[in-house]
Amino acid sequence: GLASLARGGAGGGYNAPASARKAEQPIDFYGYEPSPFSKVVRERLCELGLAHNWYTTPRGSPTRQMMWDKTGTFQAPYIEDPNTGVKMFESTQIIEYLNETYA
Repeated sequence: GLASLARGGAGGGYNAPASARKAEQPIDFYGYEPSPFSKVVRERLCELGLAHNWYTTPRGSPTRQMMWDKTGTFQAPYIEDPNTGVKMFESTQIIEYLNETYA
């Protein structure tokens, strides 16, 4: 809560325009709680009201290995959008993509 407070309550409420597009299928989101880069992406997913599957990827976890097997690397955050076929890393690019595609 304190981390969101420092960013003006980001992610705490629905913040999408009336014309916002909905995702037909949930977006797969890979990240881990301590990462500030993962946090801002998850906040934007919540603000846009986008259903998403959140895969936590702490060190040594099976989900981190699953992500490594899929992508050949580990970098968080990472999304796979089954609605558009987009797969991408980098929080700023992900947020830009979400805004352009769904906001």
